[in-house]
Amino acid sequence: MKASAAARRAAAFAVAHGDALARARAAALALEGPLSAVLEELDLAWPDETEDALLGRLRVCDEQGAQADARVERACMRLAALQQPDGGFGAQLEDDARLQRTGMIAGILAKTPFARPALLDAAGDFLARHFAPERVQGFQWENLEACAQFFANAPHERADEVLQWCGRELERGFRARAFDAVRTVRLLAGCDAHVLPGARLAPAELSAALLAEQAGDGGFGLPVAPARERVEPTLDAIVGLRHLSA
Repeated sequence: MKASAAARRAAAFAVAHGDALARARAAALALEGPLSAVLEELDLAWPDETEDALLGRLRVCDEQGAQADARVERACMRLAALQQPDGGFGAQLEDDARLQRTGMIAGILAKTPFARPALLDAAGDFLARHFAPERVQGFQWENLEACAQFFANAPHERADEVLQWCGRELERGFRARAFDAVRTVRLLAGCDAHVLPGARLAPAELSAALLAEQAGDGGFGLPVAPARERVEPTLDAIVGLRHLSA
């Protein structure tokens, strides 16, 4: 099968050029490596408890299907303590950056069994207050990804409206080649969806586009970039290939 072969080639690239955590992630995703190796490396890669580190741990656990791991529970508890009174995260950040941080954190927390409904409700209200169509128009990837991830994974009265805007802008960016297939499919994987409302993107079309972006060495990302900078896009592509095949 083309997708599984592409995933194995991508994993071999990540193993060859990535750090210890990247190698463990690639092996677990595509080469039948143990999940335990990924979880052991997580604590070494992000030893602190800043929002960035906690979000990094959660993203890796999410891609690996380890949302019920004890590390996720601890991260949820720590992030709950970092949530601001207005429901958002990233107290020292500017408006767009706070929207991005809040959507990404709360969107992943919503996929775990540990997030309190009150935390998600407050985060959703924060995002709803700050959302406007122009926030995701004009190929603003970070805003689009954050809003899509939260409103696809957590219930909120404005979810359908926001996702319609996100879906339309995702398709527009993909067709204009402002968003490559790797990022597009990785976003959908984070949303646990094969398509967003408002987007006319068939899984077969996305799969073909994703396979076409794989370089001859098995990696993804800009071929002219150093190999180490292509490891994360390559891991994202493996997640995307698995998602489209599910």
